[in-house]
Amino acid sequence: MENTDLVYRFFLPIYITLYMLVLYLINIKAFKKKYKIDPRAVTKNDKLMYILERYRDLIFIFVGLSISIYSFFPSLYFLLVPINYLNIEIIRVAGVFILIGSMILTRASQVQLKGAWRIGIDRTNIKTELITTGIYSKSRNPIALSMLLSALGLFFVTPNMITFTIIAVVYVIFSIRILLEEEHLYKLHGEAYESYRKKTRRWI
Repeated sequence: MENTDLVYRFFLPIYITLYMLVLYLINIKAFKKKYKIDPRAVTKNDKLMYILERYRDLIFIFVGLSISIYSFFPSLYFLLVPINYLNIEIIRVAGVFILIGSMILTRASQVQLKGAWRIGIDRTNIKTELITTGIYSKSRNPIALSMLLSALGLFFVTPNMITFTIIAVVYVIFSIRILLEEEHLYKLHGEAYESYRKKTRRWI
């Protein structure tokens, strides 16, 4: 059991580092260079989205703290209130695959959006393309879905009350964000978006 724990303690910090670098920092820089637009569309003027974005940042902080305690300070892991009866090897392995799959899903979803990718709602006069093919023919919000899967995968690998709470908070935050984004997309694309909404599920 100790040997497998060492594998997970090694894997999780690498995963979260790659997640932040590849899917956020590097991707934003590459997007700005290619499309000459900053995809970070949330401003303080958009109060509700701004608040949701700050809550999302808090989630990342708690994820980082949770992984740091588990990986580097295992003697303090009890502070996260472990759910020991879920500490089953097959569940933890499934969690690793879910984490890797969610990262792949996020990146593929970002790529398929091309120049329409935004973090938040772009309330400028730029009319982005409505993407309805590929992954977006199966889910209207695959990036939000991948975030939820990431939280679930982390919980499976390190089942405790903090990671369980993270799942619930991610679901609530992204459910609200989705409603706001869908309202914006309907205003932007009208009946084309409504037709897409009717034939494609919100999550999966």
